[in-house]
Amino acid sequence: DTLQAIVFNYLVCIITGVLFSGQLNLAVLLNFTHSWLPVALLLGCLFILVFYLMALTTQKYSVAVSSIASKMSLAIPVVFSLFIFKIESKTFDWLNYAGILLALMAIYLSSINPKNKLTKKAQEKFAFVLPVAVFIGSGIIDTLMNYANLNFITPADQAIFPIYIFAIAGVIGSTVVIYQRKPFAWKNLLGGIYLGIPNYFSIYFMILALEAFQNDGALLYPVFNMSIIIFSAIFAFILFREKLQRINLLGIGFALIAIFLISYQELLTLLN
Repeated sequence: DTLQAIVFNYLVCIITGVLFSGQLNLAVLLNFTHSWLPVALLLGCLFILVFYLMALTTQKYSVAVSSIASKMSLAIPVVFSLFIFKIESKTFDWLNYAGILLALMAIYLSSINPKNKLTKKAQEKFAFVLPVAVFIGSGIIDTLMNYANLNFITPADQAIFPIYIFAIAGVIGSTVVIYQRKPFAWKNLLGGIYLGIPNYFSIYFMILALEAFQNDGALLYPVFNMSIIIFSAIFAFILFREKLQRINLLGIGFALIAIFLISYQELLTLLN
């Protein structure tokens, strides 16, 4: 059961965060005076909603469609970072902008599978709304993470902030699961454990990465999303002997070029 697994995942995220941060003091954990609390509340609601929408999109379309929708959403935080927040850890030139456009092409090409046909579920009325909702929701999540890190999160909050997000998402999900009264299954708990530990650290390290790049989402998010694609392709080949189509390999090639174009100033600095 997808929703049960997601809820267990958030419980594991909370436990992982508490143990990792060392914050076993309830007075610290239940401090509701944090300036970032409203953002955490909104993110918690979005986390479980978008996660569930991604699961539905995967079931009705495919993993590829869900992956494309979530990763191409980087366009939203990039636009906000450049033109709304006006965060630039460097002066973007035409090569950097070309890299961002190439990143979108790379994500699309590396994720599609020409052999996949739309399922009957994908042909249902209004099913097309799902990928659009995943695209918008994922983009808003990344933008809010950038905004919170820019304005509210201090080094002392970096390990605690994700705990609040996951706790809020977990409360919402648990309420829905209890209301549905579906039978418990151990495999749902096991799935939640597998997902929960890396899920917590993915958010924690994202916060650290934003800080390291001076909250420059226009630089971080394209490189981050393309790195996921490249490493996913490598592990899929090693672990599952998954064969990529030529168009996917072209997309991965574009991703490598895009990473260089977006971050070539930093790479040249390292070489010098």
